[in-house]
Order: sequence, then structure tokens, then C-alpha cells
Amino acid sequence: MNYSFDTIEKIVLENGYDKNLSSILISFYKYIYNNQWSGACHAISSVLYVVLVENGYKPEICIGEVQKDNYIFDHSWIELDGKIIDIAISLTLDGTYISAPVILDINIEKKEKSKIKYGVNRKGIEGEAQLVSQCPFSLYMDMFPYNDKGLWGIVKELLNKEIDIQKMKIKYQDIKRKIYN
Repeated sequence: MNYSFDTIEKIVLENGYDKNLSSILISFYKYIYNNQWSGACHAISSVLYVVLVENGYKPEICIGEVQKDNYIFDHSWIELDGKIIDIAISLTLDGTYISAPVILDINIEKKEKSKIKYGVNRKGIEGEAQLVSQCPFSLYMDMFPYNDKGLWGIVKELLNKEIDIQKMKIKYQDIKRKIYN
């Protein structure tokens, strides 16, 4: 985690968003690194989706194949106004370095447009990604094994306020992931 938080804020502000978005992304970035959430792109994207919606943004939660050079893998990310937000890309399951986090299409290490291709269609999502794509969103949020409240507990922690988890489950029960397949 050698990336400057100032870089994240600068990218966010240069793209016409407010400091609230940069604060959310920086807090989230710190959380996943401090808790070593490697290989957790589906969980990371799910939590970030809810946190963004609860702060008034209109993100899409996406799942599909991603490509860097000849390396293709199943992945989840967020799109906000058609731009990629992908903090999980830097914490892969097998430890392979793919990229620094991508904030609004920008690789925060290189400070340039990311060269990763999102939503490619090579062999289609499979395995865990296929299961996640078919799982009702609220149920997926419930099943996280490392918090007694599931991913909702992480949302509560990141929002830093009391939430009614039952109401959240109802609010998000019909959310569908944008599937690139």
C-alpha cells in the first residue's frame, strides 16, 4: 500500500466528483488493506456498492472477465457513470500482481488510464463468479463468514453509523449485478 491518498483525491476531484467520494474510497482502501482482503473482489465490490448508494451515488456492480495482457480472469468491480472503480484488482486471490487500484478509469500508481480491459468475453465467467452472479444480492451479503452480520456488518463499520440491517436487506434484495459474459 504505497499509493498516495492525495492521488485518489486528485483523480476524484479532476473527474468532477466531491471530496466525499474520495473520502469513501480512501477509507475503503485502508479497510481492505488493513484487513488483508486478498481475493475478495466480489465482497469488496458488494460492500463498496452499498456504501456508495447509501451516500447518494448511483454505481453499478459488475461481474465478468478482465484481461491484462494475456492474463484473463473472473472479477467484480464497480462502474460509476461508466467509469471503473476497482480497488480489489491489487489484491488478487493467488497473489499475482495485476495492477494498482483503478479509480475512475485511472491506475493510481501510474496516474494514467488503466490498461486493463474490463468485461472481455473469452470463455465466460465460471466457478465462484458464476455462483456469485446467480446469487440474490442480499443473500450474498448475508453469507460472508468473517463477520457475524455478514457483509452488512462491514457496511455498518464503513458508514460509521447505525443501520437497520433488516431494512437494508429489503432495500437491496432486487439488486442485480451487471454481467459481462
